[in-house]
Amino acid sequence: MPRLPRHPAPWFSALLLWLGTLWFASSTSGMGPGLPIPHLDKAAHFSYFFAGGFLFAGCHLRLLHERPDWRKIITATIIAMAVIGWLDEWHQTFTAGRQGGDPWDWLADLLGGTAGAAALKGAHRRMK
Repeated sequence: MPRLPRHPAPWFSALLLWLGTLWFASSTSGMGPGLPIPHLDKAAHFSYFFAGGFLFAGCHLRLLHERPDWRKIITATIIAMAVIGWLDEWHQTFTAGRQGGDPWDWLADLLGGTAGAAALKGAHRRMK
């Protein structure tokens, strides 16, 4: 079974790449006339922030040198994903062809990030 990286550097590098990709995607103009399935963009938000929550929690986990306190890790991840999601929605308001400030997109971001942190907790427990 594959192991999660023990050093924080790979986690931090992947998180920075994730953040850069998010910034780039939010800086591009609208993606066309709309999606064929209503609200499919919420699944995309959830999925993308799932990865971000997983990576953020991984960074936090590997920076701790004692036994992981999952309550603190998940709480920090929820706060970080809420702030990043809000900043992303705000950033989109300045991008031509984008509609930012959607509270439902922000909620999908927040729930995805929380689920990603919970998934890391489950993976960490199984790999011990």
